[in-house]
Amino acid sequence: MSKRRSVFFAALGAVAALALVLLVALPFALTHRTDLPLERVYGDAAVAVVSRVLGGDAANPVANDSRALGTGRAAYTGSCAVCHGAKGDGRGAFGRTTYPDATDFTSDAAKSKTDAQLFWIAKNGLGFTAMPAFGSQYKDDEIWAMVAYIRALQRGTASGLAIPEPSLAQLAAADPTASRQTRGAAIYFALGCHLCHGPEGDAPGDLSIHGRIETEIVRKGSDRGMPAYDKSIITDAELADLEAYLLRFAAVPSSPD
Repeated sequence: MSKRRSVFFAALGAVAALALVLLVALPFALTHRTDLPLERVYGDAAVAVVSRVLGGDAANPVANDSRALGTGRAAYTGSCAVCHGAKGDGRGAFGRTTYPDATDFTSDAAKSKTDAQLFWIAKNGLGFTAMPAFGSQYKDDEIWAMVAYIRALQRGTASGLAIPEPSLAQLAAADPTASRQTRGAAIYFALGCHLCHGPEGDAPGDLSIHGRIETEIVRKGSDRGMPAYDKSIITDAELADLEAYLLRFAAVPSSPD
């Protein structure tokens, strides 16, 4: 056999082996339930490198802004605490059920990341993980405020909010097939509004929506940590149903922080 033919068949074998890996081995690897050797090490290293390179070295513009901590706390409570925990320890309701599990912000590994890295991850999310991208819902200064609040949790100078949890009866009443009010309740829980505002708008302090119904803020968001929801997330009809649910407790006074 000539040298040229040997090289050709060797290359053909390499291509076939690669195709086998891509078509069989990699999909099969996704079915595993425990870490493969060095898998987590590789994943952590990849996140560190990508977030460092793409995140740059920008400084947090609201790092020393006390008002930003309130914005960051509100945004973190509604969008992050369910996985990362109210204390940032990775022990949220879903934090231990995802793979990889939610980052423990109080760990040395999380503390070692720069503000720019945390900002980039929160804004862009991480593929092949449960970490979503929040760039379409929060403005940059609100994401920076989240980072500032995470740093405060790491220092132990901030404490998470105790948000009331919905009862089984409240969840059962959220029927998307019945009245406008129950459809609104279903939307309220499906969008995770209760994670910030409580099951009936009864969260403490600024997160309470008792006594104030501002449905326009759903579309526009606010500079206090409220994300914006466009029509691709909630339609006008769904927004009207949501308002019907919110009107149930519109006249109830807010509770103190």
